[in-house]
This record gives sequence, structure tokens and C-alpha cells, in this order.
Amino acid sequence: MTDPDNLKKSQQRKRLGEILVLSGLIDEKTLDKALELQKIHKKKLGRVLIDMGVADDETIAKTLAEQLKIAVIRLNKIDIPKEIISLIPSELAENHLILPIKEIEGRLLIAMANPLDLYALDDLRFFTQRQIKIAVATEGDILRAIERYYPKKDLEKDLNSGPALDEGIEIIQQKDKEEKDLTDVQDILDMTERPPVVRFTNSIIADAIKMKASDIHIEPQKDAVIIRYRVDGIMREIMKADRHIQASIVSRIKVVSNMDISIRRKPQDGKSQIKYGDKTYDLRVSTIPATYGESVTIRILNPDTAKIQIEDLGISGKAMDAFIECISKPQGIILVTGPTGSGKSSTLYSCLNRLNNSAVNIITLEDPVEYDVRGISQVQINQTAGITFAAGLRSILRQDPDIVMVGEIRDHETASIACQAAQTGHLVLSTLHTNDAISTLTRLVDLGIEPFLISSSLLAVIGQRLVRKICENCKVPNTLGPQMMNRLRAFIGMKKDISFSKGAGCEACNYTGYSGRMGLFEVLVITPALREAISSKAGTDGIKKIAEGEGLLTMSMDGIMKAIQGMTTIEEIFRVAPPDMTETPEENIVQPIVQEKAAPDEVFSQEISSSLSMVRPAKVLLADDNEMMIKVLSNILESEGYLVSVAGNGLEAYKIAVQEKPDIIITDFIMPVMDGAGLIKKLKSHLATRYIPIIMLTAKAKEDIEGINAGADDYLIKPVEAKKLLVSVNRLLKKQPIDEVLN
Repeated sequence: MTDPDNLKKSQQRKRLGEILVLSGLIDEKTLDKALELQKIHKKKLGRVLIDMGVADDETIAKTLAEQLKIAVIRLNKIDIPKEIISLIPSELAENHLILPIKEIEGRLLIAMANPLDLYALDDLRFFTQRQIKIAVATEGDILRAIERYYPKKDLEKDLNSGPALDEGIEIIQQKDKEEKDLTDVQDILDMTERPPVVRFTNSIIADAIKMKASDIHIEPQKDAVIIRYRVDGIMREIMKADRHIQASIVSRIKVVSNMDISIRRKPQDGKSQIKYGDKTYDLRVSTIPATYGESVTIRILNPDTAKIQIEDLGISGKAMDAFIECISKPQGIILVTGPTGSGKSSTLYSCLNRLNNSAVNIITLEDPVEYDVRGISQVQINQTAGITFAAGLRSILRQDPDIVMVGEIRDHETASIACQAAQTGHLVLSTLHTNDAISTLTRLVDLGIEPFLISSSLLAVIGQRLVRKICENCKVPNTLGPQMMNRLRAFIGMKKDISFSKGAGCEACNYTGYSGRMGLFEVLVITPALREAISSKAGTDGIKKIAEGEGLLTMSMDGIMKAIQGMTTIEEIFRVAPPDMTETPEENIVQPIVQEKAAPDEVFSQEISSSLSMVRPAKVLLADDNEMMIKVLSNILESEGYLVSVAGNGLEAYKIAVQEKPDIIITDFIMPVMDGAGLIKKLKSHLATRYIPIIMLTAKAKEDIEGINAGADDYLIKPVEAKKLLVSVNRLLKKQPIDEVLN
């Protein structure tokens, strides 16, 4: 048994690999290979060597003991008192593979798998405030002893360390009638019913609903599992955790979605319902095997979408009147076009809500049926049972419908039957994937529909996109640069009294400046002149000129008008539906705009696109209104290679935490606007920031207690010692809080 200070001096800070090479246990070539594998697999060097088969943990322990002149301890042959075990927290024991054994002449004897771990020794002194004696034990012995002496945490308590994110959510689970009696499957089922797994999965769904997300993505990566939400059409990374928790989450989602948890190498689809507050949401779940595990996507269907009215869509002026007139006709086809996620289904449901009454028979054919609408017969596509769009449409026409809604026209057969139905006294509503309303005519011809049939059956085509609305809570004037103004001149002329708006970013909109979405529309009504042009096989350009001459307002112009009205930003219009510049005067044509500053949500996208495996310095957020303290702490952290962001008050710190997702936060207790305890409670109330480790800076014992109760992971007494700060930061960065919740 040796004093660690003397050990350091005698070995001149040699590392484990050097000691093993000097002892002859391994050679330099084996060490180099092990170090390369260590970088890839992020394991301790001893574990890498064991996995390579060049040594076992007992041989490594004996070699270290001989070289360092310290004792080897077999932990299975001794009993350690509880008062000794309590001197070191379980997190420290697990992170560094150490265990307290007993006190000898005022010194604490510690068994270590790697006695050369200097960070472990620093942490030990800080937490125990005692002199240390060290001995060697095998990695296996220490792991078994930790399991024996440190009972598992109360996982419910760990989840309750902050506000309950899953409060008010209830899974309405439809059990599969076919019971599975396989032992391994039952083990997985038992795992998915563990309270921590259930609550964490529920928290993901509840948090997504609170953020008004349309989709949840759970994506396994090489070293992590990423949870992302699609909010207002933009993907946002919410959190990243160690990838080994992914199996628990995926299995739980499969169970509640009535999917087969034993199938992991084939795509699966499932569905479920949840009740949150006074609303019941449908979930559409899809899994697909990816390189590092199963990727899961959950579509959240808001029941309010099924109740949307035409007046709520945002179609402007004359276009709205023309649209309502078209859907009021007894026969013909109305097509809604746009890419996936452009709101086509919502537009169709708004039409059905207006037309639905006891005097008409409405039947829909959908894949899948997204929302239940009372008074309407809804048919689900089922390829296995032979119910395709074409076959289903044929059957529907025998049911004496007045109005038929076909989820999508995908092929010649479906398009042909729809046109025939439109000419035999039925009003047909459907969707098509095209860029705009005019190109729909070309698409129908490509599907094999004769131009004369198109002209005689088509009533109108509605092209649409969705753009984000400016947050009303933080709307401010937006002064456009000269480059953007030059680009707009071709559409707004030389008017100088036109103004635009933007969102400054606030808590209500998650500091993006946007909240909710609205539609951009172009309504192409098939007039007699257009019918003639279509029948005579006029080209797209000719049809477009006729339509614009009759007052067609394109999506881009609709968007520019809405930006002028302060409903959305001009940048959003150019992102989603950029105007066609090919026909503008040559002097007005400019190159695509290079944005001067990325919007907060674009920062999310940039972070997501970066490689997860890329090594980068850890980001530290300092929150303190004392400039001198900020300067001192920044110097300490930056000298160790950390990236430091600074906030002068709690509210500013919260904003930076939401936008930048720091790896760790250091906050003072007393701050203006929002104090440290308030900041912590705020961070713990959102999944995206809940698991960021937090260190509280404090001067009084009472404040220490308040900070820890609010959810701080550690605290430091001011004035802060540099060594204690770095030890605490290093320990918390190694810790995976979410892993403790689920394991």
C-alpha cells in the first residue's frame, strides 16, 4: 500500500500502457493498436487489452502491483463497513472503478483498477477530504463489489428531481390479442414496464406535444442516440444520450404501438393513442433497421386538425371565394398539390368539414386514415387485402357516394377512375405531388390522362406550402438589406412605405422568433379559356400566361403579401417558396442571397448536420452578474481547453442554454432577473435542457441546500478554487445522467 503522492513522484506520471510495456506484459505495437481501439470504442485501456485477448484483469492487476510496489486486494474475501462505503458516492466509484476499503491510521485505503488515474485521485481527495492509501484490485472484482455495496438508485426519485415532464399523459394501449410466450420476449416486455423506462418514454412524447411537434425522431448513431423533434417543419435536436439506452426506449414504443418487439431487422408500422390534458392524440409509429440499431419515427396527429375550417386555412380574398364555389359544385375533380408536409391533408379535411351534412354521402379512401370524422365513411388502404387506391375507388363508386375523397393519386388507373367518377356525377377530392398548380396538368398527362378528359373533369387545382408564422409575443420591425430589397423590387415595385417584421426570440417561441405555421396558396380555377388551352395541348408556359392574365396569385406572391402584412418573414418566403426570377427584368435579377446571420432554428440544423463523432471541446455556460468572477472562471476553464459562453443573468443564461445546448452550466445563486434556483427549475422543466449537468456557486449553506433541491448536480463555495472547479467539471462531464435514469 502506497501514498499516491509518492507514487506519482516515483513513476513520474507514467501511464498504464507504459507500465505494462516496461513490465513486458505487452509490446509497443500492441499498445499502439490498443490506443487506436480506445479512441474508437471510448473504453478504458485495461478493458481494451482484455477485449483484445492479450491480458486478463487479474494479470493486469498483478503487473501493476509489482511495478508500483503496492498490494493486490481480493474484494470477495472482505466485508466493508457501511460507514466506509458511504464516504464515496456511487457515481465516483463507477466512473473511476474505485472502492473504499477501510481506514488505516487516519488514511483511507482505496482499491483501484487503475492506480495511475490522476483524475480519480483528485476526485477522491476532494470528496473525502482525507489522505489516501491505494491498492490494486481487478476490474471484475471492483464491478462486482460496486453492485454488492451500492444498491441501485431509487429511479423514480431520480426522475422526480425536476418537474414531472410526463404529468398528465396517459397511453391508451391496445393490447395484441396474440400472446407471445417466448422467454426472451417476456424479458424485454418486463424491461419495458419498468417505471423509469415508461416515464422517460412518456416524457419524450409529452414534451413533444408541449412544443407542438409534428414528429419525434429517435435515431441511433455510432456513439449516441439522438432525439429530435420536427417543430413548425424544422428539425431540432432535443437531446443526446449514450446509445445503450436506445433498446429500452425502442422496445417500450413498440409495446405501446402494438408492434412485434422480437423483430428488429425488418421495418414495422404501428399506432397508438395517448391522452394529454383533455385531448386524445393518435400516434403513427414507424421503425426501420439502421446501421447502429432501429430508427423510430413517431407522427403526432393533433385532433384539432380534423376540425379545421376552410376560413382557417389562410386563402386570400378572391381565391377563397373561387375555392368555395368550386367545392360547392356537384361534380368534378379538385386537386390539392404540394410536397410531403405541405398541409394537403388539412386542406382536404377542411373541405370535408364544410361539405359534411346529412344530405350527402361522403366516403374517403386513405392511407392511413389520419383522423376520424363523424358522419363520413372512411376506408383504410390495405394492400394485403387487395384494397388499393384503384380497387378501393372502384368499390366506393358502387356505394352511391356524392363526394369521394382519395388520399392520393399515384398511378394511371387511380387517375383514370377519378376522372370518370367526376364525369358521372361525383365530386372527387384528392392530392398530387407537384411543385405548383400549373405543373399538375403536366403530371396528369404523364399519368396517361388525355387532355380532353382533364379539361372536362378538372374544376380547380390548389398548390400550397407551409411557412412559419412570426411569434406575436416578440414581433419587431425587420429592416431588410439592400440585396433583399433589390430582389423584391420586381414584385413590389418602388414603394417605400412597405415594412416587414420578424420575431426577436422569446421563451414562448423557444427563442426561434416563430410560432405556428400558415399556408401559402395558389388557386388555379379551370376557366373556359384554360379548358380550351388544355384541350388544345397548349404548353405549360401558355397555360401559365392565361392563368396569370385571369388573376392567378402565385404562392410566392401570396407569401410576399403575407410578409408585408406582418404574418411571416420575407426570409421564410424565400426559404419555402422562392419567386421565379426568370421572367423579371434583367437588371433586377440578383444572385441568391447569402444570409448575414443564421436564425436560431437554422443553428439547430447546422448542429444536427455536423458529425456526431467529431471531437470538439466541451462547451461551458457561465451565468453570473459579477464580471470579475466571470473573468476568473473563464480564464481557468479556457486554459484547460473548454469553450466558454457567458450570461449576465438567469434569463439570458436560459436563452443561451436553449439555443446552444452547452455540455455543462455553472451558475451563481444570486443573479438579477432570474436567480440560480429559478434558472435550474426552468432548465429541468424541458427535456432539451433537463439533463445538462449544473454546478451552483454559492457563499452560504442555506443557499447550497436551495440550489441542490432545485436540481443542481454539484455546488462550489465562493471564492472558487481552480482545482476544485476543474475536478467538479470533469466529473460531471463524464457522468451520463440519463443513463442513471434508465439503467
